[in-house]
Amino acid sequence: MAMELMEETFQELSSQLGFPVDQLKYLVCLLLCYPAAFVFKYIPSNYTNLKHLFSIVLSIAFCTFCLGPFAWVHSFVTSIVTYIILLLLPHGIAHKVAFAWVFGYMSVSHIYRQYSDYMGWTLDFTGPQMILTIKLTSFAFNYYDGNCSPDKLSTEQQKRSIRDLPGLLEYFGFVYFFCSFLAGPSIEISEYQQYISMKMFDNKKYQKKLPSTLLPAMKTFLYGLLYAPLMIYGLNYPITYLVDKEFLNNAGILEKLIRIYVHAVFARMKYYFGWFLSEGACVACGIGYNGEDKNGNSRWDRCTNVDVFAFEFAPNMRSVTTYWNIRTGDWLKNYVYLRLTPEGQKPSFFSTVTTYALSAFWHGFYPGYYVFFFSAAILTEVGKDVRRVVRPYFVTSEDKPRYPSKYLYDLSTIVTTVWFLNYSGAAFLLLSFENSVKLYSAYYMVGHLIPIAALILLRTVFAPKKRIPSTNNGVTKKAE
Repeated sequence: MAMELMEETFQELSSQLGFPVDQLKYLVCLLLCYPAAFVFKYIPSNYTNLKHLFSIVLSIAFCTFCLGPFAWVHSFVTSIVTYIILLLLPHGIAHKVAFAWVFGYMSVSHIYRQYSDYMGWTLDFTGPQMILTIKLTSFAFNYYDGNCSPDKLSTEQQKRSIRDLPGLLEYFGFVYFFCSFLAGPSIEISEYQQYISMKMFDNKKYQKKLPSTLLPAMKTFLYGLLYAPLMIYGLNYPITYLVDKEFLNNAGILEKLIRIYVHAVFARMKYYFGWFLSEGACVACGIGYNGEDKNGNSRWDRCTNVDVFAFEFAPNMRSVTTYWNIRTGDWLKNYVYLRLTPEGQKPSFFSTVTTYALSAFWHGFYPGYYVFFFSAAILTEVGKDVRRVVRPYFVTSEDKPRYPSKYLYDLSTIVTTVWFLNYSGAAFLLLSFENSVKLYSAYYMVGHLIPIAALILLRTVFAPKKRIPSTNNGVTKKAE
């Protein structure tokens, strides 16, 4: 009876506010994470099992309330099978099998959703499942690294590695950590263990005691609220307008150039809003703590998922991937990109394309995702070549800027990166191949033709001449 009354209440609120009921429930759960975080924070540090249980029960309750009575079963099945794989299979292959299992489950889930709710935006279990995929695959590699010789690991890999599998209660406490279960950001098992054990605060300043988190949490929370009116106002600028017949037939070139930027920017507001709310809850419970800065002030950016200014004014695609969905980018970098790069070599085009392809698989199977990530891979390589070929004309041999021409170079890289990002990113938002083709045809494919032409020219006509050893008294000459 109580559940039926609650459902009726939310249905009524949804109709009054004009806000989808599933998203309204999701928002309520994100907000409830704040009082829950402060309660969790003050559970005594020696009651670790109680902390694990608190997260497990609360996350399952949130998942049931938002997404349905059995939505949590997917995360449980994925997690327990992953644990069994790592427990029973040999060290050299267990992490790979676990990766394939988790990613395979995620992929089947995406296919089912795409089949049952094609082009729909209804929230379901695939959202938390995407976060869980990052958690479990990184967990598998952390366990693998912990049983490798330290001299074969990078400093970062050693830092994240774990020697032994945690007990099941601790493991599921990590899986269902409530502050980040619904909306992220993902956390590492080593971070969770250091937080629960209070080792994260084992320094002169805090001496294994949790610091006050009220002010930094509220600061992050209020920062997230700034994006709420922009998110609501952005409903007047849906990305689908860009493939509307009226726009395609009547818009002039200047309007097209501006519109693709405006609509894409407003589409990002919902991500900023959700990410900052989730990050604020992580700060509130204390896991957002990330040491001190050079002035001795506490940093609370461990769970930061976006640097809005750095992203919106990025000078190249490397900065775009660095400052957008930061924790996911960190996962792709450390568990895909760098793992595909042989020791002692620079990452190749293959590493770039494979990483973007895996990111597309992680998002799902709408063609628009693959159009975007293929475009992003090209833009990334063009950015590398521009820095290698063009940038030297605007800096000295000591890498000092040549002003004022360096200002012009910086401005041009920001403008071109932002525009081409929004152009290619429109396909990600439009989802279907048909809509992507409609949009890009209206722009005569310039967002693809120019980067491809630039890539070819920068690697052929304008490629720096290689230097080869000379037989003339060891003097090095440029290749002819």
